[in-house]
Amino acid sequence: MILELDGYVPELHPTVFVAPTAAVVGNVRIGQESSVWFSAALRADNGDHAISIGERTSVQDGCVIHVSTKRGTDVGSDVTVGHGAILEGCTIENGAVIGMNAVVLEDAVVGQGSLIAAGSVVTAGLVIPAGVVAAGVPAVIKKAISGESAWWIAHSAAHYVELARRYREQLTER
Repeated sequence: MILELDGYVPELHPTVFVAPTAAVVGNVRIGQESSVWFSAALRADNGDHAISIGERTSVQDGCVIHVSTKRGTDVGSDVTVGHGAILEGCTIENGAVIGMNAVVLEDAVVGQGSLIAAGSVVTAGLVIPAGVVAAGVPAVIKKAISGESAWWIAHSAAHYVELARRYREQLTER
């Protein structure tokens, strides 16, 4: 479902995959080869505050991305936003991975290539630097990216680009 609101029509690159049960509303821009999966909601319903999604970014099932009353939400390229994550009024830099059911609040920044562990809460205004793992409630920096985390960051975007391509080609309603 792609819906205009208050004169804002979502702008999606032609290669974007939006699952049939996802909702993309209002002042939203989504870049090339990105994907918005089942039951995700991207809702930019506060004037000029936009949701901006870069290229090759995956917004997975059940995610909620919203804007705040003060600012939009910016998600870079090659980002994976895990199932059930919530982002509001924050910045996610290129190559980051947001774990399942993680929450990133207003004015927080997740640095390039960082990983926010599943279930973590990045509190308002917190800046997570580039290349680290942060975890907990509230999230704190645990270590530099290495091992399996580094592998997942390096490969997850390409995996979801390929999966979205398969869905675009094969998904049929019955």
